[in-house]
Amino acid sequence: MKEHRKPASPAHPANADSVKDRGHDHEKSLRMRKRPLLAGALACALLLGCVPVVSAFTDIDHDPHAAAIRQLEQSGIVGGSGSGQFKPQEKLSYAEAVSLVVKAFGFNLDRLRFIREPLASQYFPGMNDKAWYASPFLAVAANGVQFPKDMSPGASVTREQFADLVAQGIHHSGDYSFTQQAVVFKDESAVAEPYRASVQMLLKLGIAKLDDGKEFKPKTAATRSEAAAWINGGVTFVDKMNEDNGSVQNPAPSVSPLQELALTASKLSDKVQEVKVTAQAPNPGYGLVITGIEFSGTKAILSVEVVPPKPGQMNPQVITEVSAVTYIGSSYTPELRQTQDEGGITARPFKGGILPGKNAR
Repeated sequence: MKEHRKPASPAHPANADSVKDRGHDHEKSLRMRKRPLLAGALACALLLGCVPVVSAFTDIDHDPHAAAIRQLEQSGIVGGSGSGQFKPQEKLSYAEAVSLVVKAFGFNLDRLRFIREPLASQYFPGMNDKAWYASPFLAVAANGVQFPKDMSPGASVTREQFADLVAQGIHHSGDYSFTQQAVVFKDESAVAEPYRASVQMLLKLGIAKLDDGKEFKPKTAATRSEAAAWINGGVTFVDKMNEDNGSVQNPAPSVSPLQELALTASKLSDKVQEVKVTAQAPNPGYGLVITGIEFSGTKAILSVEVVPPKPGQMNPQVITEVSAVTYIGSSYTPELRQTQDEGGITARPFKGGILPGKNAR
C-alpha cells in the first residue's frame, strides 16, 4: 500500500517453473480458504515407505534447499510446465515473492466486503490491473500487508524485504507465542529498522540462517532457492502450531484502550497520498495496525486494530501516541470505519511474539 514507481516487467516472465508460471490460477489462490497441511502429505509419504519425491525440476539435485523446493512443488506452491528448470540461484523478483506468500499462507478476499470490484491499482497507483501479479498484490494489500514506498514488482527483493513478507504471512495465519532470546549477528546494524523484528523472528524460528561468518546480509538479493527454504520453513511452523494447538481462532473484539483516534492525509504526488492514523495509548506497549482498506466510490475506508502489549512486558504508565501509515491514490477520500467501539478501533488480543508488518517493529 506504499507509493511505488511504475512497475517494470518481472525479471523472468517466461520461467515455466517460476511462481509467475502459475499466474493463471491466481484467482483460485485468492478463493482458497486453507492450504492443505504439508505435514500430512509428508506423513503419507513416510507411511508408504519413504517413497522418494519425483520432481519436475532437473536443476535442483545439488541445491542445498532441494528438499524444500520439492515439498513446495508437491503442495502446489511452486510448479513447472515443461522447461524442467527451477533456476534456484537466480534472484527473486518482488512480484514472485508476493505470489509465493499468497499461495503459501492463503491470502484471499473472502472476509472483506467491497461496494465495487477491488483493483490492485487502488492500492498501488499506476499498477497494471491486468498484469499476472496484480491479483496476489491485491490479496495481500487488502489484508493489510505493508510495502516499501519505492517497491517495484519487477525489481529483485532483498533478504530483509523477503523476511518481512514471510513474517507478515505467518502472522496472517494466526497469532503465535514464542519467547526465544534475540539472535546476535555481525551485520545486525545493517538491517533497516522497519525489518529488524521480522528478521529476528525468522532467525529465532530457524527459518532463516546466518552464513558461516555469522552475517545475515540483509541487502543482498534473495535467491529463488532461499525463498523456497524460508517459505517452506514458515509453512512448516504454521502447520505444526495449528496441529499442536488446533485451528487458531480470533477472539471476539473487546473494548479498545486507545483514545483520541485521528486520521490525517498528506498528498505526496498527483497520484499518491500518505494516510496516517494516530491514537493515544495508556502506555508504550500498545500498537496500532491498519488491517484493511475498503474502496466505495471515492471513499477509502480504513479498518484499524489495537495491538496489546506482550504478556509479561513491563511498560511505564505514560500516555503515548501510537500510529500506523499506509498509502492510497490521491483521488480517494480516506475515512475510518465505524465500529461498536468508540473511535472506530477494534481491540485484537495478541499472544505475543509476532506482530504484523511494520507495526511490529
